[in-house]
Amino acid sequence: MKNLIVALSVTAFSLPLFANNVVISTGGRGGSYFATGENLAEVLAEYDYTAEAVKSRGSIENIERVSSGEATLGFTQLDALAWWMNRNPEQASSLKLLGSLYPECVYVAVNRKGDIDDEDDLQSDKANVAVQKRGSGSAVSWSYMQDLEPDFARGATFFQGGLQLLNEIGNNPDAEVNAFLWVSDPLNLEQRFLKTVLENDNLELIDLKDWDLNDKHPELGVSIYRFEEPEIAKGFIFDKELNTICMDAVVIGSASADGDMIDDVVDVLTLNRNRLFKR
Repeated sequence: MKNLIVALSVTAFSLPLFANNVVISTGGRGGSYFATGENLAEVLAEYDYTAEAVKSRGSIENIERVSSGEATLGFTQLDALAWWMNRNPEQASSLKLLGSLYPECVYVAVNRKGDIDDEDDLQSDKANVAVQKRGSGSAVSWSYMQDLEPDFARGATFFQGGLQLLNEIGNNPDAEVNAFLWVSDPLNLEQRFLKTVLENDNLELIDLKDWDLNDKHPELGVSIYRFEEPEIAKGFIFDKELNTICMDAVVIGSASADGDMIDDVVDVLTLNRNRLFKR
């Protein structure tokens, strides 16, 4: 009887991976990942799956949940996936990269009269860079940038963020924190950090063009970042365009998940992706 109970417990734990139950690890309630996860769950219900979108702290927690079997699917920045695989090579085979959701780009704002004028300064000991909370997507992007180009690690990293800090940088060219990094959807021109930079004459965005940032990831076999010129605002002409690095937000699945279910998810990402972003 004891062995039977153990067997049933293992089977129950495995249901999300091997039966029609799909657990989707997303992000904070109200965020883009969570909304997209709810839409994906709704579409998968039409494929006769019982799907549930569960909130999380973001990319890294989603990766860890999928790797451990706690979730069937998860959303993550592609650079966060590369960063995690670099640090957990023995667990890389537990994940499958299923497809892309939408682009995300890295933005860095500085004071026009401060110590940081360009990317070279960002790679010097003059740089004091705020990257949001420890473990956030922005913090992981900064860490992966340092993996690709170690000179980005010559300065100091501050796990801080928020509009108050961004405004402090704009108001004080000699502030201790002199650069503010965040990651956002480039199609969302209403993002609050971008709007704050555009509305403050003391703030500007700097380019990220170091060619080492385009290195291919050995396990995934692709370059994580691509160089792009995302729009900054509608209806305005700026003295220069922004050149920065962008990547994809992607869907990952458990390598232990049912193959037919994985095929159906890929089908959704390919043929019904517009339904994932409905308002």
